[in-house]
Amino acid sequence: MWVLLSTRLRTWLLVAIAVPVARALIHRAARRAAASKPDGTTSRALTRADAALTRWSTRRRERKQR
Repeated sequence: MWVLLSTRLRTWLLVAIAVPVARALIHRAARRAAASKPDGTTSRALTRADAALTRWSTRRRERKQR
């Protein structure tokens, strides 16, 4: 029983806290990279990572509302 609770707690912490914080940090870094060098490899990679996290969190939110 405790093992399941622990797994659920870890999953909840990851989804509820770590992903939004990572998304905010990546979004901020992507904006700064795009401002300094819009065509750079780092800028493109950070923008793609930001878009991927945004899509993932949006899909998850939509699934929860159903």
